Amino acid sequence: MKKIYTILSIIILTSFNSFAQTQFGIKAGFNSSAIGSSEADVNQYISAKTGFQFGGVATIPFSDKVQLRSGAIYNQKGFKLETIYGDVTAAMDYLEVPVDFAFMLGSGGFGLSVGPYFAFLLSANAKANGESASFANDVKNIDAGLNFGASFTIQETMIIDTRYGMGLTNLSEGSDIYSDYIELNGVLSISFAYMFGG
Repeated sequence: MKKIYTILSIIILTSFNSFAQTQFGIKAGFNSSAIGSSEADVNQYISAKTGFQFGGVATIPFSDKVQLRSGAIYNQKGFKLETIYGDVTAAMDYLEVPVDFAFMLGSGGFGLSVGPYFAFLLSANAKANGESASFANDVKNIDAGLNFGASFTIQETMIIDTRYGMGLTNLSEGSDIYSDYIELNGVLSISFAYMFGG
């Protein structure tokens, strides 16, 4: 029985210590995003769209080598599409919640991260020939996928991060012309975070 209490005490103290060292911060960066389609003939007409991201982030250290990184990020995704009607720029804005596990390499500040993300659609608009129209009803409200990234931490307060977000959810929902092309999100991003506390 004493062993059980000892183990529980260690777990509780470790948890409190981790949360006591939690850092919160702000993050901003740039995206290059596109859509992947199962139709090979369609992919050749799809190109990347630039956007930005910003929001609040938090890091919870489990040890000197492992961290949990999460937050709430406003993330601009989308794509450009060449059609017979003209070039279309499709913008899809999300509130994204990443759940990344970062593994620190050595003592130089470098780290690799991987983890799922969950994104909630805020808006979806397409622009073509000077006109704009919503296609929010033709894409699903929730996207989910995996993030793969690399980062460099400076003096425990600044994090430079680059990552690729690979969508795993087929977004197409509806019969709109754009929904024929919309399947999986793909986003390459670079960002800077400034952390407080810890």
